[in-house]
Amino acid sequence: MAQDMGLYREGAPSDGKEAAPPHSEPPKSTQKPREPIFNQMPVGVAMLIGIIITAHLAFSLLNPVAQAKALATFALSPAQFAQDISAGNWTSALAMLFGYQFLHGGTLHLVMNLAMLLQAGPIAEASLRRNHASTIRFVIFFLLCGVGGGLAFCAFNPGAEGVTIGASGAISGIFAGFLWGAIGLARPGQAMLMPVLASAVVFLLINVGLAALARGFNFVPIAWESHLGGFISGLILYPLFARLGRPREAA
Repeated sequence: MAQDMGLYREGAPSDGKEAAPPHSEPPKSTQKPREPIFNQMPVGVAMLIGIIITAHLAFSLLNPVAQAKALATFALSPAQFAQDISAGNWTSALAMLFGYQFLHGGTLHLVMNLAMLLQAGPIAEASLRRNHASTIRFVIFFLLCGVGGGLAFCAFNPGAEGVTIGASGAISGIFAGFLWGAIGLARPGQAMLMPVLASAVVFLLINVGLAALARGFNFVPIAWESHLGGFISGLILYPLFARLGRPREAA
């Protein structure tokens, strides 16, 4: 990239004295300043990415027998979940409800979820009114959205023997938080409602509507119910989590 360095004349000044070395100002940078939110990845987003990748690598390194055992323990099965709840086996039920969020069906599945987390996570976390507990609140928010997605999958598929895995439900909730955060970060007077509503509609059409069609026609087995449940959970929970970060007003 060329820079304008200015022009300088050679030779001595008219009084015969030696010319002083030319003084020039340092060239001005033409690069636009980066947004602060992208200068440093929020701790909660980085933590979740690290845990998800670690879990995927650990699962990939297991032998087939150990992988099958891990899936039986952590993959969410509506039939097994209902059986555990009926029997009061809460440890097994909770292991599935939280554990399924950190298992993925291959590298492509993992990369797609992480890409969405990288896109929506920084805004969602930054809008939780940063304080000493904002990272913890963001991670808990992520997990609860995943729980909402898992419960929705079980509710839409009662007694089903199939299982679901992946962080898509939780990340759908993060996307709902991203939409709330976009409204919160808008400048005064900036109209954000319609763009946010449009983004929500597009998200639901793609991640719920098209996902349901893809599974219905046996193209890709996508758990659209988890996407829907996670997104609704995020819409409901995010304002509550954001409110927890507000400083208390003095009495």
